Amino acid sequence: MKSLIKIVLILGLFIGVYSCQQDDSSTIAPPRPYNEVYEEDILKIEEFLDTHYVTIDGDFNTVFTKIPDGGSQVPVSDMPELEFKEVNLHDITYKVYYLKLREGTGESPTRVDSTLVAYKGNTIFKGTVDGNTVYNQSVFEENVNPIWFNLDGVIRGWAEIIPQFKIGTYSSNTDGTISFQDFGVGVIFIPSGLAYFSASRPGIIPYSNLVFNFKLYNLKRMDHDRDGILSMYEYGDPLDVERFKKDPIDTDGDGRPNYLDVDDDGDGFLTKVEIKKPLPLLPGQGITLNYPFDPIVDNPSTPLVDETEPKGIPSASGDGTTPTRLRRHLDKTSKPPFTTY
Repeated sequence: MKSLIKIVLILGLFIGVYSCQQDDSSTIAPPRPYNEVYEEDILKIEEFLDTHYVTIDGDFNTVFTKIPDGGSQVPVSDMPELEFKEVNLHDITYKVYYLKLREGTGESPTRVDSTLVAYKGNTIFKGTVDGNTVYNQSVFEENVNPIWFNLDGVIRGWAEIIPQFKIGTYSSNTDGTISFQDFGVGVIFIPSGLAYFSASRPGIIPYSNLVFNFKLYNLKRMDHDRDGILSMYEYGDPLDVERFKKDPIDTDGDGRPNYLDVDDDGDGFLTKVEIKKPLPLLPGQGITLNYPFDPIVDNPSTPLVDETEPKGIPSASGDGTTPTRLRRHLDKTSKPPFTTY
């Protein structure tokens, strides 16, 4: 009898748990269509830009305030600092607005670099109070002290706009701290489709449009697969200025882009080996010299490679002259031994 009671209790518990699972799953709505959400998002963002002005303090911190009826403040949409970039994703051409408060004076990062930034993130929600349209701005995250972010690991809107700015300079202080000068500063207005879309995060509900005020202090050029070639060169053709608007190059078609692939051409030999061209041994030196991956500074007449007179990667046949040659590390037919080159 006790065994029967146990079976009944266990069965009842199983049914109860299963029923709860069924009830929970039935309440999860599928994500809305990207194009439908974007149509709403861009209207909200553009209305926000049309109806608000920005106050900027001496440290480039920003506050957005609604223009009162009859107010003479300049709306954000009329500011000369306002620009936008079109991003193609989800079969949609997104428009990402941003304020270039200061461009910066140094180098610009690419989408596969790491950046040192300080920032404040807000969500903006449209609502009505007493029949009037209002936008609630809520801070969900803030880092006054700069932190490092890999741009290939952040939301798409951030990764697209940060490279439109430049880093500045820095100097060390006697107390061990570092001061940054002339760095890039801006504000990004990101539609939810280029942020977290239907997902939620602490302080962020699904389909939230995000606003980031940021300061770009420094950058690191990354080599994700540690093959001796910077990721910024492996993402696409270094001579193609539009390469970061396209999908990254995957030479061997294995589903891993070159900047994440230790064997770019899939021939069984590591890229970090293939970018070397062993030279005849010099007296007393058993060394192999590397060819930098930078065809812009190729100098085919250079007999040896050194820091002052670099030479680019040759083809599999040893051709270091033809500008359009297929560099050995991208040639699927290129195989050691290198002594045949």
